[in-house]
Amino acid sequence: MIYFSLEGAKNMENLILKSLSAENFASFAEPITFTTEADLSKKEYIDNTFACGNSRFNKVSFLYGANGSGKTFFCKIIREIQRFLSFSPLAVIDAAQLMARPEFKNIDAPVKNFAFDTSYREQPTRFAIELVLDNITYHYTFAVQGQEIVYELLTKKYRRTEKLLERTSSSFKDITLRSELKGFEDVKRMVKPEALCLPIADLLNNPLASKIVSAIQGINVVSMTAGKLQPINPKKTFSEDRLRKYINIIRTADPTLRDIKVSFEEEEVEHQRNTSDDFENREAIVKTTRVGIASRHAVYENGKETTVTPISFFKDESLGTVKLFTALPYLFDVLEDGGVLMVDELENGLHLSLAKEIIHLFTNEESNPHHAQLICTSHQPLLVDGEYRRDQVWITAKDDCGKSVLHRMSDLKTSRAKVNLTNRILENAFGCNPRLFFDNNT
Repeated sequence: MIYFSLEGAKNMENLILKSLSAENFASFAEPITFTTEADLSKKEYIDNTFACGNSRFNKVSFLYGANGSGKTFFCKIIREIQRFLSFSPLAVIDAAQLMARPEFKNIDAPVKNFAFDTSYREQPTRFAIELVLDNITYHYTFAVQGQEIVYELLTKKYRRTEKLLERTSSSFKDITLRSELKGFEDVKRMVKPEALCLPIADLLNNPLASKIVSAIQGINVVSMTAGKLQPINPKKTFSEDRLRKYINIIRTADPTLRDIKVSFEEEEVEHQRNTSDDFENREAIVKTTRVGIASRHAVYENGKETTVTPISFFKDESLGTVKLFTALPYLFDVLEDGGVLMVDELENGLHLSLAKEIIHLFTNEESNPHHAQLICTSHQPLLVDGEYRRDQVWITAKDDCGKSVLHRMSDLKTSRAKVNLTNRILENAFGCNPRLFFDNNT
């Protein structure tokens, strides 16, 4: 059996991830900022971008770097933002029993700041995310010191920039709310020092807060190094229509596959009543769905198919086939509905040609009509052997003090002629290649 959390999937067609920032988090000691916004001065391969208002955004972004350079920590920036959004309502309702369950393990853990320089220990960790929702840009940032939120800001930009939420200390008294969040003013006292204000406004059904929190939580971050991935909505993921598509694709790798059956067993994990300041008599309900997967394969006699036999899919199939199967739900979710998918080590367990096919699904207008965005980390320079823009490629590198930095390849001073990105990576642009591990040690 496999275990998934059950949450309602929401249409993310109008979501664009514009930028992502962090400071004093993991190996990122100094501020780093990543953006999908295309550099309009670079004219190559415009079809790899899509327009929104006066801006253009990359459909696919690549992040390269040596082992230990910070690629996985980059992916965890989103995960940390999502963790704080999820934890805040639990802190408000004082759900200690709920947080003790395995599915909430470490949800209240202290943030991981830069560990290799003592001067960073007492400095706050900062996160920022910028989204475009329905052609409006929202910039959300917050800072954590110890286990308290010491700063929080939400701005909205349509024709002008407007502050909707500003918090200057861990106290709810230092929260200022405006415009669409003004209605939360009378109950902002619920916001505890360790909780973010925005997800509490979402908890109390503020429409704008719910829209932004849902959009951020809807960004899927997965690692291809994981043995089994966990789709958000298993019943949609394994619908009959989806399974037919999966089977047609998997048969390319395993021509004996005839059928995949999925069984569901839904159970309520917790039914927790809020006993602290519960003026709306709220309850926290968490459900999980057990998913069983069985596959049937053709059996031949004298070259003719005679019957079928079941096998243990995750145990007996090749690692590459399993990786492909577990990745397909994420690809179809975002390609069918729009949104953002971040994949750590995209090529892990997959043939290079297959990884490039996945990338092509996002750059192709026909297979990606909703302009879903793919952000992937990789060790494989040949992924960008083709028609890709310089501003699609980012490099992580780590200095001798353990600090990771992030650079965009379009920042290189090169001629206007098209640049061979694969060669530039192999030539160690921005120091993205590992040092010789075994030099003078053999």
